[in-house]
Amino acid sequence: MLIWFSRLLRWGLGIFFLVLGYLFSNDDSAWAFFLFGVVFIITGFLKPKRCLDDKCNI
Repeated sequence: MLIWFSRLLRWGLGIFFLVLGYLFSNDDSAWAFFLFGVVFIITGFLKPKRCLDDKCNI
């Protein structure tokens, strides 16, 4: 359940940043919004490895 929450949160943030990039596409700094959006969406597919079970190996 925690993994799905993390994925949905990252995908939601990715979509949010992509929408902001689209809205500010006339500005020169819109590339940063697109970059953050793509990074958040891609990392949403990765499985987090720390602190998911009873063990928390850092």
